[in-house]
Formats: sequence, C-alpha cells, structure tokens
Amino acid sequence: MSAARDIAGARDLFEKAERETKPELKAAALEEALALLGSLDPDEVSDAQRQLIANLRLAHTRRLLVQLVSLSSVSMDAWFDYVHLLFGELKREVERVTAHDAELKESYVRFINLLGPDVAKLFQRTRD
Repeated sequence: MSAARDIAGARDLFEKAERETKPELKAAALEEALALLGSLDPDEVSDAQRQLIANLRLAHTRRLLVQLVSLSSVSMDAWFDYVHLLFGELKREVERVTAHDAELKESYVRFINLLGPDVAKLFQRTRD
C-alpha cells in the first residue's frame, strides 16, 4: 500500500507545482514529486502503477512545457533547476512531448534560449 500512497503524494506535489506562481517553489515541488516516484521499490509497484507513474510524468512534463513561456523572469538558480529537470529527470518525457507537439517544442526552445544562443547550443548538444 506504500506505493499507492507515494504515488498519490507525488500527484499532489505535481498539482501543487502546477498551481505555484513562484518559479523556485514550482521547481522544488516538481523535484520532490519526481524524487518520491524515484524512491519507489520497483518490486512493490504493479504494472498498473507503473503505467500511472509514466502517465503522471508525461502529463506534468507537458504542463511544465506549457508554463515555461511564463517563466521568462526566473532567477539564475531557478533557471538551472528547470534545466536540471528538463535535461535530467524529465529528459525522456521532454523528448517525447516535443517530438509530437511543435508549439511545446517552440516554448521549450524559447526557454533554453533565455541565456543566449551559445548556452542554448551547449544544452542542445548535451541533449542529442
């Protein structure tokens, strides 16, 4: 039953992140949700729960990418938190979502370009 409780807790944190207006707190809630999901023992997670986890990660990655447009004035620390999320924890989900949605890909690219073309190219190379 622990896995179900942790998945529900992660869902609550994802929803908290979605509602959060402060970029630093949004990133922290996302990181906490992902850490909670990552701490689950794979042997205690059913196939249905695995699918639910995958769906949660994908749906909230999509929502984050939608919200990136409004994150143009984030602090440097928060910006790097998002870069860590987008190029680390959520890399597979970002690739999947941006491959199938041109508008979200554009939002994602605009966010990465905030620090200039040289930094964006560096991140793109690490992504490929």
